Amino acid sequence: MKKGLQAGCWEWNIKGDLPFDDVSLMKNLGFTSDELNTSPIWSQKIPDVNLELFKQQLQSHIKSHATDPFAQEVCFLYKGGKKRYFVFTGRIVQWDNDQPLLMIGSYFDMTSQRETEKELSRVKRFLTKTSDSSEVGGWEINMNTMQVTWTLGTRQIFGLPEDFIPDKDNFAQFFKESPDRQLLKDAFEEAVTKGKSYDLELRVINAADEEIWTRTIGQPEFENGRCIRVYGIFQDITTQKRDAEKLAMKQLQLEAFISSAPAAIAMLDKSYNYIAASKIWMASYNIDVSTIIGKNHLQIFHEISEEWKGYMARCLKGESFKMEEDQFTRRDGKLEWLRWEIKPWYEAPGQVGGIILFTELITEKKRAQEELIKAKEQAEIALQAKSRFLSVMSHEIRTPMNAVIGFSNLLLENPRDDQQEYLNLLKFSADNLMVIINDILSLSKIEEGMVILELIDFNLKELLENIYAINKAVITGKNITLQLNYDKKLPSFVKGDSVRLGQIISNLVNNAVKFTDTGGVTITAKMVVEHHGYSSVYFEVRDTGIGIPEDKQDHVFGIFTQASTETTRKFGGIGLGLAICRRLVELMGGKIKIKSKVGEGSAFYFTLKLKKAGAAAPATKLQGSVSVKDSNSRDTIRGTRLLLAEDNAINVLVVKRYLELWGVEFDVVENGEKAVQLVAENDYDLILMDLQMPVMDGYEAAMKIRQMKEKKYSTIPIIAITASLVGDIKQAVINSGMNSWISKPFNPGELFDIIKNYSRAKSHK
Repeated sequence: MKKGLQAGCWEWNIKGDLPFDDVSLMKNLGFTSDELNTSPIWSQKIPDVNLELFKQQLQSHIKSHATDPFAQEVCFLYKGGKKRYFVFTGRIVQWDNDQPLLMIGSYFDMTSQRETEKELSRVKRFLTKTSDSSEVGGWEINMNTMQVTWTLGTRQIFGLPEDFIPDKDNFAQFFKESPDRQLLKDAFEEAVTKGKSYDLELRVINAADEEIWTRTIGQPEFENGRCIRVYGIFQDITTQKRDAEKLAMKQLQLEAFISSAPAAIAMLDKSYNYIAASKIWMASYNIDVSTIIGKNHLQIFHEISEEWKGYMARCLKGESFKMEEDQFTRRDGKLEWLRWEIKPWYEAPGQVGGIILFTELITEKKRAQEELIKAKEQAEIALQAKSRFLSVMSHEIRTPMNAVIGFSNLLLENPRDDQQEYLNLLKFSADNLMVIINDILSLSKIEEGMVILELIDFNLKELLENIYAINKAVITGKNITLQLNYDKKLPSFVKGDSVRLGQIISNLVNNAVKFTDTGGVTITAKMVVEHHGYSSVYFEVRDTGIGIPEDKQDHVFGIFTQASTETTRKFGGIGLGLAICRRLVELMGGKIKIKSKVGEGSAFYFTLKLKKAGAAAPATKLQGSVSVKDSNSRDTIRGTRLLLAEDNAINVLVVKRYLELWGVEFDVVENGEKAVQLVAENDYDLILMDLQMPVMDGYEAAMKIRQMKEKKYSTIPIIAITASLVGDIKQAVINSGMNSWISKPFNPGELFDIIKNYSRAKSHK
């Protein structure tokens, strides 16, 4: 037993040097008798502090003549430097004249017990620190003595000093005198009498008279059927409770917001049960609010697809989804269009509490959208019909107009004296009618978005001078002047659409001339600013005409609009010129404006940003720049071999007379098939090809000619003759292999220029 307990007996001859019986002790310390010297074992292996205490206890025992017991815990240094703890007890049993001779005793190894106590102390410190950091305290009530024990953590929770001593009377007084205190008393009574543990959330008034929330846990312990103690913990949950209250308040606010939201919104928990839903949600899906809260969304909407269920499951993991247009079938089988969005809502940071659904029934919007698309398609069909109508109208009007203008020009080549005035009036009327036709077609193309602005190099100053020269001739016979002013800083060469710019300025000049009887018209162009390769140029056309009332100035740019009906009767026109000008200026990035005063005149002005050209631009030539009466000019095309493909006898007659007058050799065919045949049999310098002919039209004929094997067929100039240039006719002309076009009715100068330019180009190849 002594060996098992690691205990032993010892004897000490106090006057001698060696212990009597310390073999077991030496073994417990890990030494052999041979390893020890002659000194007593404790003087050799006991640390100094412990040795001093040992000696003091021994002296006290001797002085008391062995009446005081000797008992001492001693730390021994174990072999290897480790410490072991022993409890020594003993007594002096022999004396010599009051001097001790022999002392005997026993020892017990306490090392394991000391290590256990040390570990328990460490665990206690750890638990104390842990409970302090988590705001947890322990408590115990001994039911035999009614002694109450609190840990430091409990005292801190209640705001009490460390030396506060709780008792059975003040234990419950800290709990708020309300249902909380009674609830605790009832729970404690059941624990003591019935052995039921409890876990409660109760309000406490701490030492600072502040209300806090605690979690109170109690566990009874019974022995022989009787409760001997109740113990447990207190935890301060004030922060968690307040956070929960805030969250609950936010949730209530969210529910209230959702309920009154002007949209179809529903709030579900993590099990897809309804927490809240808006009135519009109820109305949209014909649901009673009293029956939906707490009900499961999937049970109410049995028709929800697996795809939608997948969205909801992923939403609980933090994902969001939305769809602008989606179809679903109602329970009554009705097909609806829906816009929806699904998002998670959070009950704590990073903790999803459920799902918020937003839906909007867009069936009516979808139908309206479809109606709008249908209306747009119908409008496009109507626009195409209008375009076709204008194309046909253009062809039908231009064809006879070609005869009127053509024969007028022919008669004016050598008129009789009695016919001169009539012919001039005839030509003037025909020209005015063509202006109206061209204005209608121009506006139609602009409105259809078919006007594509060109970006080519041109001479701006030359363009202005040509406009001036042509209109100078127009005002002959009127008692007014025409002036052109442009400053020296104006760039000569720019990039842009010279044709459209010329059309704008010419329209403004024509308009000014028409409404001016005295005084004059002035064309002005000046530099505004230069920057980064661009020039901002200011254009103005000013007249001293009748002027426009202030309340009418906003209307003059409207379609078919003039300042007054009296103006229309007196000066003519249909009111399209200014509308065309405004739209073209806007296409070029500018804005046309007006200054006018009745009786003093008007000024129309705008500013355009034009890119500078890098080199000298080609000459800008306006229509009507060639005189066909000049015999020297005629010599330039005399002898040219030309094929005319035209099915209209009147047009053939007009063209034939000019060709004969200019000395051009020509053949005439009435359809494209014969044109292809004659081209294969003869050499021509130029082909004039009408587009609309029986048997084979001009497009197909041109393509067949280009497909012929010899090289000359790929280079021979083919010029389209067309009464319509609306739509994509120009592009179709180019795509079919033709070089250019001339529009009917054409003036002699245009036809002459075409023949001269293209026949000359061919002769140089």
